[in-house]
Amino acid sequence: MKQKKLLITGLSLNKLADLLISAKTTLTALLISIGAPVWMIGWLVPIRESGALLPQVLISIYLRKHTQRHLVWRVGMLTQTLSVFCMLLAVILFSGGLAGTLILISLVFLSLGRSACSLTVKDMEADVAKKGERGNLIGIASTVSGMVTLVIAIPLAIYDGSLSSNVLLIVLCGSLLSFVLTIICVWPVKTTVDVGDKEEKAFSIDFDATVYKFILVRGLFVHSALVAPYFMIEKNGDVKELLPIYIGAEATAALLSSIIWGKIADKSAKLTLQISGLLAIISCIGLLTLQTTTIVTSALLFFLLSVSHAGVRTGRKTYSLDVKEGHERTELVGFSNTAIGMILLAFGALYAALTPVLTFSVVYIMAGMLLLAIITTVILPDEK
Repeated sequence: MKQKKLLITGLSLNKLADLLISAKTTLTALLISIGAPVWMIGWLVPIRESGALLPQVLISIYLRKHTQRHLVWRVGMLTQTLSVFCMLLAVILFSGGLAGTLILISLVFLSLGRSACSLTVKDMEADVAKKGERGNLIGIASTVSGMVTLVIAIPLAIYDGSLSSNVLLIVLCGSLLSFVLTIICVWPVKTTVDVGDKEEKAFSIDFDATVYKFILVRGLFVHSALVAPYFMIEKNGDVKELLPIYIGAEATAALLSSIIWGKIADKSAKLTLQISGLLAIISCIGLLTLQTTTIVTSALLFFLLSVSHAGVRTGRKTYSLDVKEGHERTELVGFSNTAIGMILLAFGALYAALTPVLTFSVVYIMAGMLLLAIITTVILPDEK
């Protein structure tokens, strides 16, 4: 029980750090404010997401002979902490393309650290919570982090006039502190996984059809993340003014929806994906059809998208936790995450190439992909 409380506290702080250093809000605003080239903004989400996913098949192979998963988690968390510190230095010391380049490089290392943590924390979660309780554990952590983030975002928005010049630094420092506290809270949690026969082939990969079906479905659902920067880019205004509002919208979404998503996911992760995908499509339709640029409308649409993305994350995490056991689960997560990283880079390159030549918004295509994602959930075997 003590380890469960420590893990929930640590996961809450980790999710708080992720919200504050989000590629969809904070880093987008950061690059705009320092005068970085526009093309860099388009690569924030693909680098953040794919960098956290691509290495996981290699890490899962490494873990076949290393049972103490908490040690790998610690290395990953320390890497993320140092990466945020480097971003903070880049903002303070440089500007323009140089600062943007340093931030993107730091983001690569942040994502690599996240990769190690994302893979190993699944074993830690499964160790302290039994099947049928894991979605609720994820939901509680997301709700707590959303509450704390909202407490931070509200004063930043209210006192924007006096804090605007320092708001980005405040958010970065908050993320750095959250990472440090995460390490302190989760350090006592230790997880040892039975890896079976250590003499088996180190690089053999043999998965059943469930893994490939999961990759297909999850690969289409990445559009709930890829579409997010458009909600900030299309709203003209001072990003230092917009940032607290968007962070607040994302935090409110986590606060209000995460426990609900967790409970739905503990009943059916597939249903969670279907509902959240529908909400994502509705938010895209609102972005495309509402002829207004008011900050209230933009924030509400981003809130709805954030609710849907929270559902997508909870649904696919719970599915991967429940559909396999032991090291099979680790390899499912590792292989599928690496595949999703490649898919993210492919979609990122595709939309970067299409945007200049299309006569309509790529959001139309992304909404279509989300619809296809919902349809393909029917091929997933039940995980419970």
